[in-house]
This record gives sequence, C-alpha cells and structure tokens, in this order.
Amino acid sequence: MLANISGNTINHTMKTEPDAWSQLQRHAAGRIAPGFADRVLRAARAGAEAAPTFLSYCALSAATAALCLAAVAFFGSPADADRDPNTPGWQQIADEADDLAATS
Repeated sequence: MLANISGNTINHTMKTEPDAWSQLQRHAAGRIAPGFADRVLRAARAGAEAAPTFLSYCALSAATAALCLAAVAFFGSPADADRDPNTPGWQQIADEADDLAATS
C-alpha cells in the first residue's frame, strides 16, 4: 500500500505567473535574430499583396469547366460507345442484374 507523502509543502522558489512570463519573454528575445520581426512583417505584407483576387478565382473556375467539357466531348462521344468492345459484356451483366431484381 502506497502512502501519500507529498503533504502540503510549498516550493518557495516557484515563480509567480507574471514573473514566469517575463522570464520566458527575456529568454525568447535572446534567441531571436536581430530584425526578425521586421522580416516577418515585410513577408506578411508581400504575401497579402500577392493574394489571388476574386476575378482570378473566377477565371480559374471557367478554365477548369472548359477543360472538363472539352474532355467529355473528346472522350465521351456516343459513337465511341457503340465501338467499345466491353459494352456487350456490361450489357449482359446489367440484363442479368435486372432479371435477378425482377425475381426477388
């Protein structure tokens, strides 16, 4: 059987929260390279200026839609379906599935 031996001891070397934060801030400030904040702000401003616009999103959507329609028109013509060697096999499977569904 284990006994609780921790008791009600207080560590007098513990720092208060504001003291701990200020020590952490001083430590972090010593680790950051000079000019870091300026470089971060410049990069953020440059990124905001280079952000895509609503018009560019619309243009990309229109180009994607046109490409998809062209692919469907090129690859999905009905004349090709008649020449597809797999069409009769799939038709047989579909007919058997319909027969099975009708008997159930």
